[in-house]
Amino acid sequence: MQFSISRYTITSVLLVLVAGVMSWLLESYLGAFSVEFFAFPMNVILIVLWAAGVVELYRHREHSVVARYLLSVSATVTAIVLSAVGCVVLGLQSEPASQSYAFVLLLLYVMTVLAMVTLRGCQAGGGIRWRFLFSHLGLLLALIGGFWGAADYEELRMVVDDKPRQEAICVDGTAASLDYTVRLESFDVEYSDSGMPEQYSADIEVDGKSVTIEVNDPYRVRFGESIYLMNFDKSDQGTRLILQIVRQPWRGVMVVGIVMMIVGAVMMFLGGAKR
Repeated sequence: MQFSISRYTITSVLLVLVAGVMSWLLESYLGAFSVEFFAFPMNVILIVLWAAGVVELYRHREHSVVARYLLSVSATVTAIVLSAVGCVVLGLQSEPASQSYAFVLLLLYVMTVLAMVTLRGCQAGGGIRWRFLFSHLGLLLALIGGFWGAADYEELRMVVDDKPRQEAICVDGTAASLDYTVRLESFDVEYSDSGMPEQYSADIEVDGKSVTIEVNDPYRVRFGESIYLMNFDKSDQGTRLILQIVRQPWRGVMVVGIVMMIVGAVMMFLGGAKR
């Protein structure tokens, strides 16, 4: 029995090897990947340029070797395998994935292949294949929101008491001013038999509005920004809360993508198999 290896398969293997070497060289000489450089508006500019490049590449698919490779079965299989391997590796390491050049190159490759396949598949055979479009475009939007929006993700810490506070602290230790004030109104804690805090909640005032927050039950200031109750400190001077403020400006893009994938899956289930 003879086995033949297509040129696209060889291309995939070479790309993986080159990307691996490039990632190792970049991290060796430049250090970790700088996510902050791609914060807004740089990420939006790069998305527009990337999308325009993908569309232009697809338009010339008949004469472009690169486009034909990205539309090949080998490219799709490579993207799926690399995604699976990447998830396993990232689940075993402790450092943030967004600081790895290999992870960045992997996501760029997967998104580009997915975008090319989506452009080709949504109108294959005439007419729009809505279930295909919802499934693939939804996954693409979820990846875009998570990848390009990573630079705009923020975690802040804030200590509040019975006085209105507006200052928070970034992860790097710098101060940040909020566009709203937070004040502690009341605090309730339940202790276990061993004397350890078992459950606690707080009533806080956010810009004059009284709300209740508990552990794992945050208050949503606006879409993409929530206040979490992290810890507390009780002393003779009174009670102080340690709050975590999480900002996810691209959360809406990811939510739309996930909803589209669910709709696409339901459409596939209801529609059954089609040739």
